Amino acid sequence: MFRSLQENACIVSAINLEKIKAFSNLEIEEIVFAGGASKGTLWCQILSDVTGCKITVPKVTEATALGAVMAAGVGAGIYESISKAAEELVVWDKTYLPNMENFTKYAGIKEQWQEVYENQLKLVDRGLTQSMWKAPGI
Repeated sequence: MFRSLQENACIVSAINLEKIKAFSNLEIEEIVFAGGASKGTLWCQILSDVTGCKITVPKVTEATALGAVMAAGVGAGIYESISKAAEELVVWDKTYLPNMENFTKYAGIKEQWQEVYENQLKLVDRGLTQSMWKAPGI
């Protein structure tokens, strides 16, 4: 069950990355994955397999705290810039490469997911079911 939640999150991430690529014309080949989810190997590998991207995990996965430390270091004059602080403080721990056989399988699952989601939105629009979430203020 938990794996299916991980796979769903990765599929949604892959769809969002495709949208970013489409409007920005950026080619995304590597993802830095931090936070609690990056501590396990399975989620990192699934993300790599679903997106087809190299996943890099920093040694310090609490990116928000590390970013605050870097900003404080810049503010205190210890580092010239956030970039310089990152060069000194960010250490890479693990790298995951996509299994292209899995990537192909997930591409098919992602297409099905998008079709199901589109149909689910139509049911919500028709008032036959309710969305599980609403944006604040709506």
